[in-house]
Amino acid sequence: MYKYFFLVFFSFLMQPLFSQTTSSYALPSLNLTDGFGRLIPASGAGVSGTPYVFDQFGLGKGTFINGVEFEEPSFNYSYFDHNLYFTKGNQLYLVNYQLKSFVLNGIDKDDNKVSKEFMSLYPSIDNNTTTTFYEMRSNGNVFQLLKYTSKLIKESTVFSGPPIKEYILEDLFYIYDKADKKMLPLGGTLSLKALKNMLPNYAAQIDALTNANKLNLKKEDDMIQLIQQLK
Repeated sequence: MYKYFFLVFFSFLMQPLFSQTTSSYALPSLNLTDGFGRLIPASGAGVSGTPYVFDQFGLGKGTFINGVEFEEPSFNYSYFDHNLYFTKGNQLYLVNYQLKSFVLNGIDKDDNKVSKEFMSLYPSIDNNTTTTFYEMRSNGNVFQLLKYTSKLIKESTVFSGPPIKEYILEDLFYIYDKADKKMLPLGGTLSLKALKNMLPNYAAQIDALTNANKLNLKKEDDMIQLIQQLK
C-alpha cells in the first residue's frame, strides 16, 4: 500500500514564503539505487542507466494548473513513466498533482550545467493528451518546437550470459502553431523536407533562412534557430 504524504512546497528567491499542500505518494520501493547510488523508480530495477532526465536529482521549479508556483532542491522527471519525482530523507516520492510547467536544472554527460523547460496543456495528438509534458526547444513568435522524449527498456542477448537491459532514448518532435492552436507532428527525425511539408506556406521563408544561415535542419540546434526566426 502506498504511504499517504502531504507535500508542502516553499517558494523563495527573495520572495515572501508561501506554501501549497498537495497529495503525493511514497513509492513502495523507497531505496532502490543503480550502480552509482542513484535513486530509481521500482520499474527500473535491474536496468542499466537512468530513467530520468538527469543522472542526479537537482533544483526544480514549477507551476501548478491553479497558478501556484514552487521551488524544490531535489527534483527529476522520468522519461520512462513520464512522472515527476522528488526526494526527501533519501525516500522517493511521486508528485500527484497536475502541473502546467516545470524547469529542471542538472548536469549533462559533459559536466555542463543544463536547464530544461517542460510544458503541458497542448492539444491532444497521437497518444498524447493535454496532460502530456513536452520539452520546449524553441519558442518563436509564430511556432514552437516541442520534443517528446521516452526512455524504453532494450534487452540484448549475450552469449553464455544473462540478458542485458538498458534504457534507450526515443524522441518525437512537434511544431505547435500558436495562432491556430494546432499540433503538427514532425516525427522522430528532423529534416528540411519534413518541415516544408508540414509548413507549405512558409516554404520560401524556410529556404531563405536555411541558405542565409547555412543551417542543416537535420541538426536539432539548427532547427531550433530556424523556428525562432520564422515570422
